[in-house]
Amino acid sequence: MTVCMFPGQGAQRLGMGEGVFSRYPDRLRVADDILGYSLAELCREGPIEKLSQTQFTQPALYVVNALKYLAHREEAGSDPDYLLGHSVSEYVALFASGVLDFASGLRLVQKRGALMAEAREGGMAAVLGLEASAIEALLKAEGITDIFAANFNTPKQIVVSGRRQAVHEAEELFLKAGASHYKVLPVSGAFHTPIMEEARAEFSRFIAGFEFAAQSVPVISNVTARPHVDREIARRMIEQITAPVRWSESLRYLMAKGVAFADAVEIGPAGPPVVRPMFKRTELEAGPLDAADLAAEEAAADQAKAEMPEPPAPPEPPAPSEPIEPEPSEPLPQKMNGATHSLGRVTMDTLGSRAFCDLFGLSYPYVSGAMYQGIASTGLVIRMAKAGLLGVFGAAGLPLVETRQAIREIRAAIPEGASFGVNFIAHLNRPHLEDELTDLLIAEGVTIVEAAAFMEVTPALARYRAKGLERVNGAIRAKNRIIAKVSRPDVAAQFLAPAPEHVIEKLLAARTISPDEAEMLRGVPMADAICVEADSGGHTDQGMPFALIPPIVKLRDAAQVRFPDFGPLFVGAAGGIGTPEAAAAVLVLGADFIVTGSINQCTVEAGTSDAVKDMLEGINVYDTTYAPSGEMFELGSKVQVLKKGVFFPARAEKLVSLYRQHESLDEIDPKLRKQIEERYFGRSFEDVFADVAQVYGPAEIERAERSPKHRMSLVFKRYYRDTTEWALTGEMSRKVDFQIHCGPALGAFNQWVAGTELESWRNRHADTIGLQLLGETADLLSRRLSALVR
Repeated sequence: MTVCMFPGQGAQRLGMGEGVFSRYPDRLRVADDILGYSLAELCREGPIEKLSQTQFTQPALYVVNALKYLAHREEAGSDPDYLLGHSVSEYVALFASGVLDFASGLRLVQKRGALMAEAREGGMAAVLGLEASAIEALLKAEGITDIFAANFNTPKQIVVSGRRQAVHEAEELFLKAGASHYKVLPVSGAFHTPIMEEARAEFSRFIAGFEFAAQSVPVISNVTARPHVDREIARRMIEQITAPVRWSESLRYLMAKGVAFADAVEIGPAGPPVVRPMFKRTELEAGPLDAADLAAEEAAADQAKAEMPEPPAPPEPPAPSEPIEPEPSEPLPQKMNGATHSLGRVTMDTLGSRAFCDLFGLSYPYVSGAMYQGIASTGLVIRMAKAGLLGVFGAAGLPLVETRQAIREIRAAIPEGASFGVNFIAHLNRPHLEDELTDLLIAEGVTIVEAAAFMEVTPALARYRAKGLERVNGAIRAKNRIIAKVSRPDVAAQFLAPAPEHVIEKLLAARTISPDEAEMLRGVPMADAICVEADSGGHTDQGMPFALIPPIVKLRDAAQVRFPDFGPLFVGAAGGIGTPEAAAAVLVLGADFIVTGSINQCTVEAGTSDAVKDMLEGINVYDTTYAPSGEMFELGSKVQVLKKGVFFPARAEKLVSLYRQHESLDEIDPKLRKQIEERYFGRSFEDVFADVAQVYGPAEIERAERSPKHRMSLVFKRYYRDTTEWALTGEMSRKVDFQIHCGPALGAFNQWVAGTELESWRNRHADTIGLQLLGETADLLSRRLSALVR
């Protein structure tokens, strides 16, 4: 009697598949078409960190193990008596038995891997030296309801799985109970436990579209540790996601059927065997199942089968349910931003404000802020929305037609009801741009905006707010929601108050709002949320969150009293957030949500050039500086930009210095003027102004003709515009002039992820960064809070 066994996750290694990929090129092409990337290249070149990510590991192991089996089958010339696959590799066993064709099996594994990769808050640990009964007794005695035995690999090698923090904290408990070894595994999900219920429910809907043929060779089920029953295979594979892997009992069953260790063949990546040693350990630690008990069990099963006229139809897949949230023993209730939890038990679900998530339709209180000219791209916003996070499209600096197209593209790609926002930037000197954007936002039904760079409430922004107001059961509710980015308490106070009366009167006089809308506008604050912007990339007042957040929280609390029937008002934090420590700090200060910016500019989805991303990938916290703002340098406004490897900050300062020292371009020393024309612009000031005249309206150009100082301003501003465009397009001949808005948060982030897969921007995605940052922040707060009460 023989068995072919296939190892699961943990068996992957670089170079696997060598030999079989070239032997079965047609199968490999099918795999690449399904997966959308070169599997051979991933297995050959890695990096190993990527190959070890669940969504990549599972398809890779399926393909490699399946092709290895085909090669083994050709060489052996006969089928084994049994097939057995560990966890995900049970699909390889089903393929080998003819239950699934190669492509169908891969599609199922790809979906399974993607769902399991989305799992957060989970962890697993290998426990050696304790039997299953001892582990179960220990968990019961200690009242631990968020850790489960997940993989019974051998009688004394068991993997436990559960809430991440609980798994980390349980090490001492297991070692005291007699475990000889306790090793936390590098996974993010509580695989093979009830915590994976949501993934199981989603997978059950997906698997319904596949056909399962009868087995040609018996496949041992991970769930039952017995051969699969043909009509129940789909159901068992759904259960497998939340059920433990009963591997050692499966091996004991095979031993009872006459399979010896010498007849057990492991088929998988080249290297040290993974599952075959488990056969020997199980043989030594427990031996085969009792033959009499097994015979009685099989007789009873045959009798039940004979008495069953027709198998019932599979039940409808249940709707997703919330993961089980454990009740900690002797909780120490604390309040953190409106969410009560127990010290030492902080989770992603208790970070920030749940009310903020509910109001804005999010899973977690995390926002990727707008980055101008579409750097916060449609792709970035779409990924955020699909992950239950809020992405804000970077509309600033884009023509309205592009913004309209982007809004429609985002809406078409995200799930119905998912949230997204659009940047609404202030235009101090060109208010008509605000009016045009307001018309577009209202016409397209955009209900969330991030208002940025406002020093006061403007008519256009007030009109946007007014058009979304309605009365519900006597209270005023806002459909159009505003997150106001501010860096000063006095500006925050304006947004926590109704629109100014003179603004409302102006709108009424222009008949752009109705008297009823004006009356409602007088009764609500201008914003639903204030985002306190500290030391960020781009426009910044260089503020410190520790000084800014507390007084603005106090202003919010006062506004909440002033508008008790309107609904909750929120305070968030942005600027400098690139690590769990930074996120934890602002949450402790009272932030209801966090907003990241600079770290998202160095992701796959960011709408800037690869050249910029390559430059940003390696910066440190000291590689940014402040430079004059191209739009408002006359007012002394500053932006934070990259200084490493570029001349832009120094050249921008030089232009401002010349502007302050001279009344016209003609006053500049001819030699210096020629240097600037050649090095900064690559053309004469006259040619620059000719281009400028094509962009600005006639009134602006007439003013420039009358005022040499204004003409100089417009010419110099063209440098700021060009440097941004060169960076966005990756114009390498002008690399030293790239204007790249960035804060030190990215430098801190780079240090945090150094040595991991995320070290390369090509592996960074805004949504996965956000979820990982939240997860690590929850872990950090749990550890710090636990330390405080010891």
